[in-house]
Amino acid sequence: MSEGTTDQPPGTQSAATQSTSTDSGPERWFDPSWTKVHPLSPFVRGWVTVIAIPGIVFGYNWQMWADAWQAVQSGEIQRDVSANPMPFILGGAGALLIIVLIFGSFVLTWWFTRYKITAEHVMVKSGVFVRQHRQARIDRVQAVDLRQPLAARITGLAELKFEVAEGDGTAATLAFLKKAQAEELRAEIMDRAAGNPPSSPTTAQDSTGPVPGAEPEGTATADGEWRAPADSHSQPTAPPGSPDRLVAKVPTGRLIGSVLSGWGTIFVLLLILVAVGAVVAGLITASLDPAEGFGAVWPVVAALGIPTFLPMAIAAITIYYQQFSSGFGFTSTATSAGLRIRYGLLETTNQTIPPGRVQALQVQQPVLWRPFKWFRIVVTVAGYGIGEKRSVLLPVGRIEDVIATVAEMFPDLQVENPEEVFTAGLLNSGTELNFTEVPRRARLFDPYVRRRRGFRTTPAALMFRDGRAARRLTMIPHERIQSLSMHQGPLQRGRAVADIFVHSPAGPFQARLKNQDLDAVHELFEYESAQAATARRYSDRNHWMRPEELQEFERKAAEATAPADGDAEAPASTAGQPESPDHQAPADQQVQARHGTAEDHQEEERHLRER
Repeated sequence: MSEGTTDQPPGTQSAATQSTSTDSGPERWFDPSWTKVHPLSPFVRGWVTVIAIPGIVFGYNWQMWADAWQAVQSGEIQRDVSANPMPFILGGAGALLIIVLIFGSFVLTWWFTRYKITAEHVMVKSGVFVRQHRQARIDRVQAVDLRQPLAARITGLAELKFEVAEGDGTAATLAFLKKAQAEELRAEIMDRAAGNPPSSPTTAQDSTGPVPGAEPEGTATADGEWRAPADSHSQPTAPPGSPDRLVAKVPTGRLIGSVLSGWGTIFVLLLILVAVGAVVAGLITASLDPAEGFGAVWPVVAALGIPTFLPMAIAAITIYYQQFSSGFGFTSTATSAGLRIRYGLLETTNQTIPPGRVQALQVQQPVLWRPFKWFRIVVTVAGYGIGEKRSVLLPVGRIEDVIATVAEMFPDLQVENPEEVFTAGLLNSGTELNFTEVPRRARLFDPYVRRRRGFRTTPAALMFRDGRAARRLTMIPHERIQSLSMHQGPLQRGRAVADIFVHSPAGPFQARLKNQDLDAVHELFEYESAQAATARRYSDRNHWMRPEELQEFERKAAEATAPADGDAEAPASTAGQPESPDHQAPADQQVQARHGTAEDHQEEERHLRER
């Protein structure tokens, strides 16, 4: 199949949005194999602009509109129209022309926007004067979002947004399609991204049917058990063909409580106290004798307070609404394509997040949520960037909701007691279960959070825990670790401690841990250099694990990750504990004993190539 070309200035395409041409010449822009989006798309796009223009004019010229209304009520307008109708006709024609031009631009944009789905790419062409040809590799699709603004919900349309690993933004957008068509197209692309062969080719002609399993089935699990099959976290959350399973749901009451118990409420309360104090002071001074000079204070307070208070109040209301809207009706459902989450009040969004595309996960518990035992989960997905709204995996939930959601991203931590390890990382402190802590010699750096700040590795993931008032637990799959770096300042050098950074794509958080034992940091570097490389070799970067590969994968993963000394646990630091003779052995000998010799790694690679 030939692919279209672009007629756009250089540098307007990202790594994931490129255009090519074939030997037979460039493809025609209006090739019949390309399909236009829905004809109502111009109206869905343009109605906000048509309403916004009078609103802006009215907001900045409200006195003009008030005078016009009084003229209508007094009959002055009618007399002026009868006497000289031409200015009113020209004014009405100008306003109509502006509306026509606005909708005309959207109609032209719709006419020149076309898309095509092939076995390898999602391709979108757009642009009237500067034309663009954007394409995203299906096997590199990180997530597919289905978004419905208010006008789209009324007209039954939806928008698809494709995120890929290479891009720093949305790779391609289809706006707008029929909702049923968009859902089926999303399911088809997610199946292809998962490596499942499609049941039939996806084209514009056969992608209009209903979506099987569009509504979540099953019941929520609130028993707190780590619902994990014995497979890798690269596997889909549910086998192909299995029914959807509800993972977590956020009640409206809990959502309202979480919004009101944030730092924004404290800011609003302080703002109200200041406003009440200013009003009381103004009333007291206004009641005094103006001859004494105090009565003039009240107008000054009103003149300074109202312009300051109103914008802050509007900003607070906006923040509250955004937090409430982004969590309203939140549900997460495990499907064969990934974890599907849905949320939104006026504008609804459906996201499908494949577990194998999650670069890192962090469970957070703000200090004001601790009395209610609420938590929030955010993830880093390549292509999402720092937009935290789309990176929220659970806006607010209890510990059972957190465990059920994290288990979908990390089905197997490859330890005997996964729930205990996860709970210890989230709630406990100290060196139990092989977690590290800030050494006692560095307690001056972290006197309050010393016993909470540490790490622990499992054969499946690296875990960072931090924070005592506001708790955080970060989990990074070994195969998603791009690199690690160590930073050591002059004061840290004297205490033999260092900071750890795990490099990952841009997201809502950074994996960083401060003031860790220097020997433990060196050991972690050596461990991850072998463990991450092994995990990447056994993990397919472009597809999730197929069912027929699971048994072989488990056997190979067990052989590759099993420590040589028979200990099923990954290494943890002995910082803050008496050093044994074994601990004082050279670092290269410890790493060799823990990970095997170079000949063992060569044997692994030989088996992998044969496979």
